[in-house]
Amino acid sequence: METGYKVMDFMTNEPVKIQAGATIKQVAQTMKEKSVGSVLIMEGNKLAGIITEKDIVTKITANGESAIEKKTNDIMTPYKELITIKPNVDIMKAISIMKENEIRRLPVMDNNELKGLITINDILKIEPTLFDLFVEKIRIREEDRKLNINSEEDKSFEEDEE
Repeated sequence: METGYKVMDFMTNEPVKIQAGATIKQVAQTMKEKSVGSVLIMEGNKLAGIITEKDIVTKITANGESAIEKKTNDIMTPYKELITIKPNVDIMKAISIMKENEIRRLPVMDNNELKGLITINDILKIEPTLFDLFVEKIRIREEDRKLNINSEEDKSFEEDEE
């Protein structure tokens, strides 16, 4: 389902960034100051990875480690593992990618250049009805899947009777 809205219509053009090698304490302070849940890690002007609040909690705090000693490279999701999206992609595709991969953020890349960041919160702030549309689409898909399963079970039951 196409909405006509593109990722570039919703993305943050100037996401919060920090240079690789910074301490996790610096990352956390930056998140607090900017009121964001993630920071893009840069090597010069190239995207190197991303760190989220969840990364800090699960990879440091929950393990009883210190954020003072750890650096960005110790816990970030590196660029090669990131799922990214192009700016001209329909927003429903972005929502679908986020849902399928259980992520809330997508760096927006074009020709290996960082253009911005799209988060589920960006989408919901501007167009909350898109979320409702997406939920309805999933509900319909699930009903179709259940109908297909039930009709296959009916067929196998009929075959067993013969």
